Amino acid sequence: MKALFAAPNLKTAIGKRDFTLFNLIYHTATRIDEILSLTISSLNLDGKNKDCITVWGKGSKRRTIFILPEVATIIKAYIKTFHGSAPNPADFLFFSHYGGGKKKLTQAAVDKRLKLYTSIANKKCADIPKNLHSHSLRHARATHWLEEGLNIVMIQKLLGHEDINTTMGYVGVSTEQKAKALETIEDDIAKKMVKKWKRVKKTDSLVDFLGLK
Repeated sequence: MKALFAAPNLKTAIGKRDFTLFNLIYHTATRIDEILSLTISSLNLDGKNKDCITVWGKGSKRRTIFILPEVATIIKAYIKTFHGSAPNPADFLFFSHYGGGKKKLTQAAVDKRLKLYTSIANKKCADIPKNLHSHSLRHARATHWLEEGLNIVMIQKLLGHEDINTTMGYVGVSTEQKAKALETIEDDIAKKMVKKWKRVKKTDSLVDFLGLK
């Protein structure tokens, strides 16, 4: 990932835009369309609370995603350069000038830029596939979260998946890592069971006592 993020030329405007775009996609593990649909009003970078973005996922489901301070700093610098000191809340965060006005970037355009950078990065790090696309960054972040020990249930929530099985098949991990991930689910279930046992009253049924209700 370091080789990939080092590929954009930060001396150019488009290089700065792409660097910000790909950092945000990777660090939040959001879907490409969720990022491209972001407007200035979707951001909360006032520094009073934790910095975050609000995205609309599949099924028009809204979720808030917190971002790291260093990523927030990159976004703020980008906004100042591309949107000025008084940005329009309705403007797309990432845009392209064509046909007049600030238009939403297309996924095809983003993937085209990413392939350019992967070609550059591959020369420094052969592990980077040349056919990398924007969705690959989402997969990479999910896998890295699991490798860092993040609970698989939390990863599911961060990715916006309805089914835990989708998350399990989503991350590129070994069978051993998946087994450990499943253990985290069992731990969560056990904790909830303990809490239910503590609430049991003498008048409760056996079903309640066993934590099955």
